[in-house]
Amino acid sequence: MTLRDFLKLTRRRLGTILVCTLLGAVAAAGLLLVTPTTYSAQATAYVRVAMPQTSDGSNDSGSYAAAAQLASQKVKAFVSVFTSQSVAESVIKELNLDTTPAELADRVSASNAANSLTIVVTATGDSPEQARKIADAVVTQSAAQVKSLEGANSPVQVVMMAPAGLSEITTTPSPIKYLSIGVLAGLLIGYAIAFARQHFDTRIRTADDITDRFNDPVLAVLPQSKGIARTDADSNGDFQSAESMRKLRTNLRYANVDHQAKVILVTSPLQGDGKSSVAASLAKVMAVAGDDVILVDTDLRRPSVADTFALHGPLGLLQVLVGSTKPESALRPTKIDGLSVLPTFDTPPNPSELLGSSRMAELIQELSSNHTVILDAPPVLPVTDAVVLSHLADSIVVVISCGRTRKEQLKQAVDSIERGDGKVSGIVLNRASSTKLSRLRYGDAEYGYEYSYSHEYAADHSRPDAGGASGSSGPAGHPHRKSHHPAASPDERSDRNAAGQYTSEESSETRRIAVVTLAESEQWAHAGVEPGPDHQPTHEQMGRRRLWRDNPERP
Repeated sequence: MTLRDFLKLTRRRLGTILVCTLLGAVAAAGLLLVTPTTYSAQATAYVRVAMPQTSDGSNDSGSYAAAAQLASQKVKAFVSVFTSQSVAESVIKELNLDTTPAELADRVSASNAANSLTIVVTATGDSPEQARKIADAVVTQSAAQVKSLEGANSPVQVVMMAPAGLSEITTTPSPIKYLSIGVLAGLLIGYAIAFARQHFDTRIRTADDITDRFNDPVLAVLPQSKGIARTDADSNGDFQSAESMRKLRTNLRYANVDHQAKVILVTSPLQGDGKSSVAASLAKVMAVAGDDVILVDTDLRRPSVADTFALHGPLGLLQVLVGSTKPESALRPTKIDGLSVLPTFDTPPNPSELLGSSRMAELIQELSSNHTVILDAPPVLPVTDAVVLSHLADSIVVVISCGRTRKEQLKQAVDSIERGDGKVSGIVLNRASSTKLSRLRYGDAEYGYEYSYSHEYAADHSRPDAGGASGSSGPAGHPHRKSHHPAASPDERSDRNAAGQYTSEESSETRRIAVVTLAESEQWAHAGVEPGPDHQPTHEQMGRRRLWRDNPERP
């Protein structure tokens, strides 16, 4: 694991790590509360040997060496005296302690450092003062015990070197040590749990989760917003969702630079990923951008396009496929200029056979000759309908749900489409959380731009000098661009504005720009004149343009 992976793990599972760390600290604090607190004090004793003196009162050097050697031999034997029960009994009598000699002996320890004549006594008590008294009493009673064992005339003596009052008191258990161990243990357990969840949790949450494993590009990351919900397919009030859909539209065009995609199939691995909402919103933004779009509801098992646009039967895709009506009779216009819908109202018993029929292929070919066709297809994994339709599409968009779709499900869906001779143009991550907490956890700055500037841009759209619809110079700031609905009454315009038809940045009033034919551009170039915004095409020129659009191969 690299440092980048470790930081990503920490950011994504920060909640788990913090909770485990806090639980470790709480467990350490609880252990401190239930563990009795004891205090330790140290006193130091010194073992010496009294040297005999000569007749003249001086010390013999040989006697000094013998005394030092005797003391070093005795000090090792005296260590056990300090922890004996006889000494403990004497200490109990001296301090009037409420304990047994065996218990007190367990609370006393003695040690002798190598090549030294000192014995360090450590005693524990219920209070710092009691610990000091026990340590000093042990040294005093041990000295008396040694004198009794060695005899009154023994030159070996045990004396107090450093009383317990000069030492520091040690508290057991140590709060700092316990809390440090608890926090460290909780942190390690938190990282272990985070690593296990990261390894076994294969749900896709960010665009990086897709690009790290799949070669297919991420076309867009759509926020969790009502602006993309099926019930609000005609709403443009959400700047964030609207910009995300425009990004999807633009990336789809970039994904098919050499060959303009005329048939776009929108599907998902499972039901409920939001593919119908994305298909309806994509059809809308493409129509707003100037394309003639037909949205076809090919989900014959659970159709939803009719409910999205509030359409009623009975004529729809099924009637066209069985030959009971013509396509132009079943197509339904919408409030959005340039967008038509071919809905489905009934659920047949053989949807896969109908979608895979030659009549379906002919219908798609006929519709795509003059329009951009968007197919709202069923999910890939439950049924085979989307795979059957995949060979008819120029571009396939796979919609996945953030935090719901797993990597293995996406891989299985993409593999199924590719085995059906389909071409996946990219993946759309839908319902991504755009809150600041989610961006902090997953490090996704997809919506930082919209969060910083959406308010300013939304305000700019309503200013006359920003090219808004309220400007006096005409739609989108073009003074000579004419409205496509000059005869609309005020009530009709109000209804259209309420439906979101003219309130977006790319409204139907501004999306249709004048088309200049190749012959006209050559005439202007020959005359040395550039077509400017003041140029108004004549009826003859408009007729030539319509012929040019209807017959693109016409010279």
